[in-house]
Amino acid sequence: MFTNVLVALKENQPHQPLLELAFQAAPGPARLHLVTLVRVGTEGDEVQRLRRTERSLAQQAEALTAKGYDASWEAGVVAVSAAVDLVRIAETRAADLMVIGLARRSRVGKALMGSDAQRILLSVDCPVLVRQLHGM
Repeated sequence: MFTNVLVALKENQPHQPLLELAFQAAPGPARLHLVTLVRVGTEGDEVQRLRRTERSLAQQAEALTAKGYDASWEAGVVAVSAAVDLVRIAETRAADLMVIGLARRSRVGKALMGSDAQRILLSVDCPVLVRQLHGM
């Protein structure tokens, strides 16, 4: 079983399926580190989105602590790319497992932008559990 799990949560995707996957892989007592990265865009509301994300992660970490997990959280703005940033965070936190979700993206979108999940799978040193999030 795993004892130090990084759970990469997207701000507009359901979190519970990824947390349940982490619970199965690390039934406790384990360290769960929740991470959400906010992408900078043209909306100009990144600071508000980041604050909402921080509040949500803090509440989720508190609930996980109540369940007996050693929970921590981290929210930030994407610096390089989400994949590069998540791999760096996993290495810094010495994660022995990463849990990520897949969002729906068109074939053209994947061809033009690539896939953060694919970059993570090819770059990170620890095992990765992946769950599809679309249709949920």
